[in-house]
Amino acid sequence: MNRARLLIVILVLASGAVAVLGRSAQVSVLDHQRWTATAFEQQEKIIEIQGPRGRILSSDGYVLATSSRRWALQIDQHSLEYPELFAAAASPLLGETVENIALKLENGPRYLWLAKGLDSDTARTIQAFERSAIWIVPHWERDYPLGRTAAPVIGFVGREELRLEGRAGLESYYETLLVGEADRCLFVKDAHGRKLQLERVRRGRAGYDLELTLDVRLQHAAETSLLAAMETAGADRGSVVVLEAHTGNLLALASAPFSDRPSTGIDYNGESWCLRPVQSAIEPGSTIKPFVAAAGLSAGVVRPGELFDCTKRGIRVGNTWIRDHADPDLYTLDEIIVHSSNAGIIQVVERLDNDLLWRMFDGLGFGRKPELGFPSEASGLLWSVERWSSMSPSGLALGQELTTSPLQLALAYAAVANGGWLPEPRLVDRMRGRVDSARDRIQPRTRVMDRRLANRVAVMLEQVVVEGTGTMAQVPGYRAAGKTGTAQVAVDGTFDDDHHTAWFAGFLPMPDPRWVIVVAIENPTVSFWASSVAAPVFAEVARATIHMAGLPPTAIAPPPAEGDA
Repeated sequence: MNRARLLIVILVLASGAVAVLGRSAQVSVLDHQRWTATAFEQQEKIIEIQGPRGRILSSDGYVLATSSRRWALQIDQHSLEYPELFAAAASPLLGETVENIALKLENGPRYLWLAKGLDSDTARTIQAFERSAIWIVPHWERDYPLGRTAAPVIGFVGREELRLEGRAGLESYYETLLVGEADRCLFVKDAHGRKLQLERVRRGRAGYDLELTLDVRLQHAAETSLLAAMETAGADRGSVVVLEAHTGNLLALASAPFSDRPSTGIDYNGESWCLRPVQSAIEPGSTIKPFVAAAGLSAGVVRPGELFDCTKRGIRVGNTWIRDHADPDLYTLDEIIVHSSNAGIIQVVERLDNDLLWRMFDGLGFGRKPELGFPSEASGLLWSVERWSSMSPSGLALGQELTTSPLQLALAYAAVANGGWLPEPRLVDRMRGRVDSARDRIQPRTRVMDRRLANRVAVMLEQVVVEGTGTMAQVPGYRAAGKTGTAQVAVDGTFDDDHHTAWFAGFLPMPDPRWVIVVAIENPTVSFWASSVAAPVFAEVARATIHMAGLPPTAIAPPPAEGDA
């Protein structure tokens, strides 16, 4: 070999050595962290395992939602040596056909979640079939021990792999508090990627428990009464609200119809999971008339003892004739409310300034969300005065140019029942574990009516139950007050005689009411009059409320009205 050729060989070998040394330096020094991370990823993997969601509890101690531990199976198909035999062995334990399991194995990814929601014994038995290929991972399922009771209130969860997520109701609204913090766990693998063990490296935290103001026994009674009334009346939707008049605490929120919780929590009928007392807004009809009467008294536009001419079975407003279903007569303001005279209340509202009328409705909370703490709360409709037509005051007086949720109406009636204070509603009493959620905090209230005026309106409403349109709302042994409302419902922008909502809104026991109860039966087809459809439901729910509270009979003859204005 000549000298030149030898030098070339030496140079080539030296260059190769330098390249190898340079690459070694790059891998071991410059790219050390990247390659270490790659090796770690191949041998170890961090996963997060959600802890138990917080429970949802009623005020009387019942568990409405809780969590139970289950196990999931993940399969490494590259390590599964006998898939056909495995499918045959696992089939009876999983309750699936051999063909279905084989199809999952054939079409699934390498790391396949074969089953979830298994008990420990079943999961470990299946793992023993091919221990090197099967891994069991703990997770949680959501259980609802009382079934459908308060279901639209509580809602339900869906699943993203092993993680539960709230899809509706309180499960959705309080997701971040219910879900807690996940455990961080380490999967250790061998060189072939097979998982050898699961180690927890950081302990998470269970979700906070929600304690509600709902009374489960009363909730069940309200739901039972509502469903029975809807069936009798041929109605398709309905609501019941039971509210503490002084605190705003909600004791029952019944809503119908509603369906069983969907298995996935993804595809579901939103209409059947609407919490109608909170999320729907409809025309309140004549339940609004007491507030117009209050505005008339406050403004001083009604003289003491004044009689209103209601003898023509209606009244003309502009070019429109508005019918009156009250018997033709001369009525005082009290009698206008007792007999629910359209002609009478329109004569009152025509004397009121539009701005004053609007401020009265606005002050009572109409047209804005109650801020209960629930998804998609209805604000209802209350147009500003600038958008009113010449017919608007009369329409408002009849409860047909505004909409309200049953909860909003219950809060407005609470202001009459408690002496003029509009309470803020409360459904969640406290969150266990949070220092800022003590149940004894003072609930905000707003003065919206003078006490004497509120008591005056309450006397009118008691006479409605004693001798007016609400006699079927009477509760033997107890003095009740309230107002019927048979509201026409706007369909495609117009009112007709085929679509109605039957309302009853009231409170008891007089003279110091503790509870407000609002009933709304939508689209009844057998009979649509509130006096016979909604008022009896009020009486049934009122009896249940009194029974739960253990209140002895208190009724004595109601006092005479404080004059006629």
